Amino acid sequence: MKKIDAVITWVDGQDPAHINRRSSFVTNQNKTEATNVSRFNQVDEVSLVVKSIFKFAPFVRNIYILTDQQTPKIAEESKNWDESYNSRLKIIDHKEVFKDHLEVLPTFNASTIETMIQYISGLSDQFIYFNDDMFLIKPTKKEDWFVGGKPLIRGKWLSQPNRVWYKKLKAIMLPHKSKVWSFKKAQALSAEIEGYDKKYFRTFHTPRPLNKPALINYFQTFPKLLKKQIQSRFRTTDQFLSYTLIWHYSIKNNIAITTGNTQLEEVNFRKKSNPKKVLKRVKKAIESKNILFLNLQNLDLLEATSLTQVINTLEALVDINLSKKQG
Repeated sequence: MKKIDAVITWVDGQDPAHINRRSSFVTNQNKTEATNVSRFNQVDEVSLVVKSIFKFAPFVRNIYILTDQQTPKIAEESKNWDESYNSRLKIIDHKEVFKDHLEVLPTFNASTIETMIQYISGLSDQFIYFNDDMFLIKPTKKEDWFVGGKPLIRGKWLSQPNRVWYKKLKAIMLPHKSKVWSFKKAQALSAEIEGYDKKYFRTFHTPRPLNKPALINYFQTFPKLLKKQIQSRFRTTDQFLSYTLIWHYSIKNNIAITTGNTQLEEVNFRKKSNPKKVLKRVKKAIESKNILFLNLQNLDLLEATSLTQVINTLEALVDINLSKKQG
């Protein structure tokens, strides 16, 4: 089987320089997205994601962290690692992948950034795309990601929103909701671009296996689509998700495989969430034999004590000796 890399998109939203850059582009039109600080904040989860990959996906060749003029703490920590690990962690700046589109930088738009990850120099043809809140919690093998070279996509088929009566009614009764970005709506739109006007394959927040040549060839064929996609500095409701788009293209052309077995525990923490339940769900996922992936959204909203408990639990789980070998 071919080599497999991992890509993690990351931002430190508490960095003053980043805050200043972001603030300078806020308008009345993008204010909702631009001022949603939890979208940009971080609690160094990326370090745990990296270690979870090293421990539970040892077949991964390189781990690329894609960021904007920033360096995560783990890059400094990696200087004390053994060369067999240190050499595999690579920090990539936005300017590398946007080198032919520098006019759109800086960008604070996750949908734009992830549309460009296939342009990382040296990236393997098969790779896995992680957000910085997606953790591996059990050993995985290559076949959990690619089967016969085809990405294994986890999710379920759903009707397009405009085919569901109560969703059509909601759009009429609450038109302002259509102006708010939605993960599900962005997936539905992505599928529609590829001709799926009746249904779409709805996925969740698991790490995403992708085929680099398929992505590059697609946007070479549709350069105007790419150019329009990356224009906005903050997310907009007319943007697709590049991985969902290429997955539907791949499903249609029989170069991807779907499964309903997500093997995921997804926790979206909100201010009203019970912190004890968050920790309980994390521990339950770890104990479950079937759960491979853990997604913890908005960890920055957890109060300090609960956050420490969750982080300590994850640190113990992904603990791996990366130190320089003696002799």
